Amino acid sequence: MLVLSASFTARPDAAPALLELAAMLTPLSRAEPGCLRYDFLQAPHEPNQFMFFELWKSRADLDEHFDTPYFKILAEKLPFLIEGEADLLTYETPGPKPAF
Repeated sequence: MLVLSASFTARPDAAPALLELAAMLTPLSRAEPGCLRYDFLQAPHEPNQFMFFELWKSRADLDEHFDTPYFKILAEKLPFLIEGEADLLTYETPGPKPAF
């Protein structure tokens, strides 16, 4: 299983456009066979702070996601809507198990 988080700060007044993109992207991504979880989160006390939190069956499934037309729309528009670059983290794990 692959865990991915991508956090970023929206440019001033860009939050509505990000929310609109996420509303388009989220249900399509969740419907992909390799997707286990796909959430778009907005920080409650910092409305310009956002995060994608995703669980995928494998790296190959994530790579397929990155090749979808709807993800390519996000990838094209995101740099114009955020400050700097997204902080992207990925972790490989054998699956949901207790840490100890």
